Amino acid sequence: MPSGARGCYRRARGVSFESSQAEGSSCTRTLGGTEMQATRHERQCLEVLHATNVKDYKRLIVDYAHSLGFETVGAMVISKHSPTLTEFQTVTNAPEAFLDEFHNQEHAGIDPVNKHCASSSSPIVWDRQTYAKSSTESLWELQEPFGYRSGIAVAMHLGRGRHFMFGANWSKDRCESARNFKALAEDLLSFAEHAQAAAFELCLPVKLDRYLPSSLAARELETLRWSMDGLTSWEVADRMSISERHATLLTRRAMEKLGCSSKYEASLYAIRLGLIACK
Repeated sequence: MPSGARGCYRRARGVSFESSQAEGSSCTRTLGGTEMQATRHERQCLEVLHATNVKDYKRLIVDYAHSLGFETVGAMVISKHSPTLTEFQTVTNAPEAFLDEFHNQEHAGIDPVNKHCASSSSPIVWDRQTYAKSSTESLWELQEPFGYRSGIAVAMHLGRGRHFMFGANWSKDRCESARNFKALAEDLLSFAEHAQAAAFELCLPVKLDRYLPSSLAARELETLRWSMDGLTSWEVADRMSISERHATLLTRRAMEKLGCSSKYEASLYAIRLGLIACK
């Protein structure tokens, strides 16, 4: 996360980037326009979604960030249990010498990237100017020696006091200058959606007694199976010979019954509960 995911969320730099990814779209993307690259991205999304432990999760998010040219990456799960009790769990490859600053709660409160992510779900593209504009350039100067010169960060606010932040950073002055930056950013955000679902599963294990598997209808589970293949709501509806609205309704019902905030999270829970099989 920009240098952070400091404390709560961490710094992010000042240019807002609106993702063009439509809801329910496939995780397939292209960086260079080739089918091979799209397949690789889809595979990486599914691999992180099915990570079985924190060690594998870290390896997968770091490998993915490196494949896009980023040098450091961070994922943070924030659980607000009460107004006075907030739990933070972070997975990052930040340099060890930088970890104390990375987790500095005082700096997190004034970090412009962190402040943006705490109040918005819009991705932010940051660089030195982000900090300069908010009169916090000294924070950028603290992180710059460790390779945090620019990056992208996004937060997902999921309800029930749950939040997720994902950020990738590099030592370039401006990450927007990278070739095919928009496609690269869209890929990163798509990957972050899958990383979010797995992060909550690993950090906040499923309590089986919370769910009533028998209450999920066969068609609700079927929509989750198709969603795992990256199909849109329209494509799921076509496969099931129902309307798109009906398919969306079935997916939402499955999410509600499983206590999940996204279809990816619901699909993951359903797999781990043995309700659907992963091909």
